[in-house]
Amino acid sequence: MNYCVMSFLSDQFVKLNEEFSKCIGDRGEFTGNFEQFRRRHQAVTRSVGEADRFLMISNVTCFCCQIVGIIIILFSSIFYPKNTVMSSAEGTFLYIFWLMINFLGLSLAAWLAIILTHAVSLFIIKKGPPK
Repeated sequence: MNYCVMSFLSDQFVKLNEEFSKCIGDRGEFTGNFEQFRRRHQAVTRSVGEADRFLMISNVTCFCCQIVGIIIILFSSIFYPKNTVMSSAEGTFLYIFWLMINFLGLSLAAWLAIILTHAVSLFIIKKGPPK
């Protein structure tokens, strides 16, 4: 879900930027409705703010739960192997499966954070530092 929301909002900014770039002529003159672009930009920016509020909680929860899950699985497997991993082949498979699922979830959350940070850093590099 987080990836879908992030992709949708990113696409909205890209579309707005492309349409705005088309309205700028060769000499730098603007031919379009500037107020309309300003309103669209504000709407997308508000949407990003709202998405940030609920995705922030979701991302932190996902990240923490995955780490706790990995710790519990490793703790159980290391200190209680006869009751968990060595009890049966199905138990071993189940613990390995849950460990892989937790690592996958943790990797996905980290990957989304890396993508977002990379996109923001590219935007800042293109625009320059705030003055």
